[in-house]
Amino acid sequence: MSQPPTHPSSSRPARRGEARRPPKHSPARRIRYAFDNALSRGPSVVIGWLGLLTLAIIVVAAAVTTLLRVTGMTGGDRMWFGEALWQSMLRIVDAGTFAGDTGWMTRLLALVLTLIGIFLAGSLIGLIASAVDQRIEDLRKGRSAVLEHHHTLILGWSERVPSIVRELITANESEKRAAVVVLADVEKAFMEDTLREAISDFKSTRLVCRSGNTSTAADLTRVNLDGARSVIVIGGHDATVVKTVLAVIAARDDDGTDSPPLICEIVDPETAQSLRALFDSRLVIVSSDALMAELTAQACRRRGLSQVFHELLDFDGDEVYFASFPALTGTTYAAAQLSFEQCSLMGMLTEDGKVVLNPPADTVITADDQLIGIASDDSTFRCTGHRPAPRTLGAGTPHREDETQRRMILVGWSRLGPRVVAELDQFLDARTTLEIVVDPDLVDPDEVRSQLVTEHIAIEVSTHRGGPEDVAAHAARRAFHEVIVLGQRGDLSPEDADARTLITLLAFKQAVQRHGLGQVRIVAELLEQRHAPLAMATGADDFIVSDELTSLMIAQLSERAELDQLFRDLFDPEGTTIEIVPARAYGASEATCFADVVAAASAAGHSALGYRREADGVVVVNPTKSDPVTIALEDGIVILR
Repeated sequence: MSQPPTHPSSSRPARRGEARRPPKHSPARRIRYAFDNALSRGPSVVIGWLGLLTLAIIVVAAAVTTLLRVTGMTGGDRMWFGEALWQSMLRIVDAGTFAGDTGWMTRLLALVLTLIGIFLAGSLIGLIASAVDQRIEDLRKGRSAVLEHHHTLILGWSERVPSIVRELITANESEKRAAVVVLADVEKAFMEDTLREAISDFKSTRLVCRSGNTSTAADLTRVNLDGARSVIVIGGHDATVVKTVLAVIAARDDDGTDSPPLICEIVDPETAQSLRALFDSRLVIVSSDALMAELTAQACRRRGLSQVFHELLDFDGDEVYFASFPALTGTTYAAAQLSFEQCSLMGMLTEDGKVVLNPPADTVITADDQLIGIASDDSTFRCTGHRPAPRTLGAGTPHREDETQRRMILVGWSRLGPRVVAELDQFLDARTTLEIVVDPDLVDPDEVRSQLVTEHIAIEVSTHRGGPEDVAAHAARRAFHEVIVLGQRGDLSPEDADARTLITLLAFKQAVQRHGLGQVRIVAELLEQRHAPLAMATGADDFIVSDELTSLMIAQLSERAELDQLFRDLFDPEGTTIEIVPARAYGASEATCFADVVAAASAAGHSALGYRREADGVVVVNPTKSDPVTIALEDGIVILR
C-alpha cells in the first residue's frame, strides 16, 4: 500500500549552513519566559515591573471610571480624569477605602481594584523583604564595596595574618584614621572572630574584612586596590600567591614604578627567584623558610642574637629609619656615628638607591646620601652634633673562635632542616660535627641523608624512638655544645608540635645538668608566639617564633619597602652580619659611656648597636650615647661587621 505523499520541505533536514526557522511560541509562553528572566535578575527588576504594572492598572481604572461616568466614589458626583486616578490609587493602596462607595457598578470596580492592590502590595512587600535579606546576607558574607583609602590591603589568609595586623596596629598608633582591609576566600565572620580573639585593642585602626577571590579583578576593585598604600599577599600555597600577585599587577593602572609596595610570602626558593627576575623592584618577596633557617643558624653563633633581630623587626621599641642630614655632608661615617645621641647608625642609602651597611669608617657622606639608623621613633632620629673625641679604650684581646672540636645536636626534622644545615655550614668549619636525631616513625632517615650536602661540617644522622627524655639521654652519651630543636611541621598541629618542642627543651636542660655538660646553648623553633614565655621557663637560651618573625618582617616591609635591601643583606650569609662579640675585644670594660664603645668599634671597622649583659641575659639595643654604662668582661657587644 503506497504512503501518501508528504511535502518535501516538512521532512528534509536542513542543509549545512542553511538557517533554521525559529520555533513559534505562544504569547503566554513568551510572557512567562520574560517574567522568569526578570525574576532571575534579582528583586529590584521585579519591583520595577510591579510598579509599572500598578501604574498601568491605575491608569486603566481611571480611564474606565471617566468614560463610563461612574459615580458613587466621591459622594455621587462625576469625576474628572485626575480625580479618578487619585481614587483608583487609593483603592489599590488601602483596602478599606471602598467601604463608603455606593452603587453596585462602583462597588464592583472598587472591589476589583482592591483585590489587585492586595496582590500587588503583598508581592511588593515580599520582594522588598527579600531584597533587604539578600543585602544583609551579602554584608554578612563580606560582598560589599570598600570605601577606605590609603589603607593596608592584605590579600589571602593564613595563621600569620593576626600577627601582621597586630604589628600594623602598633605602627598606626600615631595615625587617626588608619585602616587594614583583609580580602580572602574565607567567611567574613570567621576572619573577624579570629582577629578579634587574637587582638584585644585595635586602637586607632579600623579593621575591614571581605570575602572573595584574591585573583579576580572584580573582587580586587571592590577592596579599592588602587587606593591602598601597600598590598600584602599571603597564603598557604605558592601557586595561590603567584596568581594573586599576577592579578594585582594586571589590575593596576600604571607600570608599577610609582605603585604602593607589593609584598608577598613565597616558600619555594626557585619560585621566589623567578618572581624577582620578572618583576624586579615592583615586588618585595619574603621567603619564610630562608628567614627562619638564617635566624636559627645565627642564634647558634651567640646567645641573644634572636632578641636583637626581634627588636629590629617589631614596631615596639626601636626601629630602623632612613633620613637625610644635610648638616653631616662632607663628614665621615665614623664622625656621623658619634653625632646622634639617641640613635645607632647602621649604614647608608646612597644616591643610586643602594643600601650599604657598616661602610668603612672613612666613607664621606654626600648631600644625596641617606643615613640608616636605629631609633625609638622618627622624631628621635636627629643629629645632635659631633661629640668630643671619646676616651681611648685600652687595647682589647683579639676575638678568636674556639679552636676545640664542636658537637651540635639537631632534634626533629622538617622542610626547614636542609636550610638550617646549609646555613650552619656557611660559618662553621670542619671542627664541627652535627648529629641529627630523628624518629624513624615520623621521618625517613635515608631521605634526610639524601637532602644534606655540606662542604665544611661533618653530618651524622641517628635514629631514636621514644619520648623527649629518651632522645636527650641518647644525645648525652657524648658531650655536646649546642642543641637545636626544630618544630615538627606538617605531621602535627602547631599546638602539638610546640608541646613536643617544650618538653624536649626541658628534657635537654635536665640532661645537661645531670651529665655535667657545662654551658650548652639551646635554640628552639616555636610555631606559635604565645608559647614563647613557656620556652623561656624551660631554660632555652634563644627561641625562634616562626609565624611571629616572618609576620614582623612582612609588616615592616609594608610600611617601608626600602627595608628589603637591608634585610636581604642582613640575612645573606655572604652579606653584613649582626654579631655579639666579647666586650674585651674593644676594651669595653673600661668604657664609662656607650660612646666610648662606639668609637672603639668604629676603629675596628664595625658599627656598635648595643650590648648584652651575661649576668641576666638582657640585650640593650641602641643605648643613649652619654648615659653612664657598666660593661663587664664577660658581657657582649652587638655589632655590625
